[in-house]
Formats: sequence, C-alpha cells, structure tokens
Amino acid sequence: MRIACLHTAQVHVATFSDLFADKAPDAQVVHVVREDLLARAQVGGISAVAEMFADVIAALGETDAILCTCSTLGPLVDQLQNPKVIRIDRPLMEVAATLGTKPLLAIYLESTRAASLSLLMEADAAIAPTVHLCDGAWGLFESGDMAGFADAVATSVRKASVGHNCVILAQASMRVAEPALRDLKIPVLSSPALAADRVIGVALS
Repeated sequence: MRIACLHTAQVHVATFSDLFADKAPDAQVVHVVREDLLARAQVGGISAVAEMFADVIAALGETDAILCTCSTLGPLVDQLQNPKVIRIDRPLMEVAATLGTKPLLAIYLESTRAASLSLLMEADAAIAPTVHLCDGAWGLFESGDMAGFADAVATSVRKASVGHNCVILAQASMRVAEPALRDLKIPVLSSPALAADRVIGVALS
C-alpha cells in the first residue's frame, strides 16, 4: 500500500508518519511539503494556486491514496474529483455534523474560514455553527513555538466553547491543543486520526 501526503508545513510530517506507522505499519508513505502553496493562497486566494496544486498532485505518481493535509486547499481537492485524493477535514466535518446543531468551528488562519465552513454545512445544512478565530495563534505556529501555539488555541477555544455541542479543531496542527481541552464537557474533534483512517480505507479499496 502506497500513500502520499501533501503538506504545507513541515510539522505535519512527524504527525502523519506516526499515525500511519501505528495504523498501517506496512504502508509506504511519501511526504511532500510545499509551504509555498499556502503562502500564495493566503495572498491571492486558492484559485491562484489551483494549477500548481493539480501539478503537484499529478507528480505524486502511482499511489493508492493521496491526503492533502491543508484545510485552506481543501476545495482544490474537491475540484479534482478524484476519489483517491482526500481532503483532510472531510471525515472530521462528517463526524461533527452528527453531534448536534451548535458546533464551535475553531480556526487560527482566516484563509481557512470559507473552506471549513462550507464543508461543514455540506455535511449538514441544518446546523448553526459558530466560527471562532484563535487570534494570535498563527504567529506562534509560524515561529515554531508549538507549546505556545497549543496553549493559545486551548485558551481561546475554552473561552468560546460555552453553549456549543462540540468543538471542531478545523486545522490539523490544532490537534496539539486537544490534551488541554479533555476536561471540557463536550466532544473535542481534530482531523488527523480521522483522515488517516479514511485514507487507509481508500488505499485498501
């Protein structure tokens, strides 16, 4: 089984290497990091990188499944209409949509807002999510301060979570805040493990 991962941050390589080593130890996993895709999308929108994104996916060659771990680029995955290419947050949103009508959709990058909200509403148009931007977290992530990033996300989410059915940590890197939120009385969901399970299922199909 051959799986390819397209990341826009180096930090995701270790996360998904560990997940696949645990869930599919015999899989051959290839990681490609293209920080420039996210950087350009933040400036010009995802349409500005659509062609480049498609070229990167095509260059991954013969694989059983491909995972794009960047939520901002998720709509470009959908545009490919290739069942073997998975956007990281689709399994997450599908699960979240079953947990009540008032989820808190937490993000830390404004460029992710539209893509994440659209996907959640696609999963269930009847829900009424609150989109919460974790101010200041992006700078910590960008500087490599993952402990500070995790604390900033957890603190921000905790304050905003009152009155909601669940918390959706919309971007893969927000997973590091989960341990600090375990005492919340509502489910806290992140995308990496759910996405890994989906990718393995696709690769085996």
